[in-house]
Amino acid sequence: MQSDFPQSEFLAICPDPVIAVNHEGIITTFNPAAERLLAYSAEGVLGQMSIFQLYPSEEEARAIMRLMLSEHGCIEGYETTVIASDGRAVPIRLSAALLEGQSKGSIGFFHDMTQQKRLEKSLKHLSITDDLSGLFNQRYFYEQLGKEMARARRYGNQLGLVCIDLDGFKRVNDLLGHLEGDKVVRLIGELLRNGLRDSDQAFRYGGDEFMVLLPDTSPEHAEVLADRLRKTFNAECLLSPEYSNETDVVVSMSMGLAASRGEEPVDRLIQRADMAMYAAKQSGGNCGMQFQGASE
Repeated sequence: MQSDFPQSEFLAICPDPVIAVNHEGIITTFNPAAERLLAYSAEGVLGQMSIFQLYPSEEEARAIMRLMLSEHGCIEGYETTVIASDGRAVPIRLSAALLEGQSKGSIGFFHDMTQQKRLEKSLKHLSITDDLSGLFNQRYFYEQLGKEMARARRYGNQLGLVCIDLDGFKRVNDLLGHLEGDKVVRLIGELLRNGLRDSDQAFRYGGDEFMVLLPDTSPEHAEVLADRLRKTFNAECLLSPEYSNETDVVVSMSMGLAASRGEEPVDRLIQRADMAMYAAKQSGGNCGMQFQGASE
């Protein structure tokens, strides 16, 4: 039984881009939704443009065709990317089928996933970020530390870990209130985000404890970077030892540094950085110390 609904009207009102190609891959159908999404005119592509030109590479287009042939002539929900006329990479979910056999070409429905991917990225960011400091959270720290340890082990590079604990932070909360304590945490978050290399990562590990991962970094360079962060904090924080205040509340950083080539358990590296941090505290605080001893 044939439908009385004209194909052209269906293509015109279909909210998803619909693109059909002949057996050579030349576009033969390009509906209005496809025009809107990809910023091409149907007039400019029909009979002239290859579907291969819409994909990031010819290899990707051929991979999709091979998948269709292996899945009995159709695929459903395949996630890939197409390139708009202005160069935008558009994430899409593709459902496609061969038309009356391989020689007749194929037709595909291209569902735009831009909003969904944006939402997923936003949710991912929320799940790995500490709200107050704006730094990555503890859960993400363990995830990234494991990856960086594996990378250091694979390539034989050194990974630096800096454990930061705030001296006097409890007195800030107790005597000045949690709002003032929050200001200090936010300041540290800002300083760490702005004061590190692109390859470095900073995390809020606990209430007043922070971790910094320094890939491909020698202990000497890690020490220079840590000391620069400490001095910047002292210059920026009005409660640091460099400023006098009427509250008798002083906040500074104790920093413990440890290095690894990834050949030890993750917990052992954290323990060594933690031990160095406590040694810095015991020496009076407001300083950084390298872990002294074997890494294993």
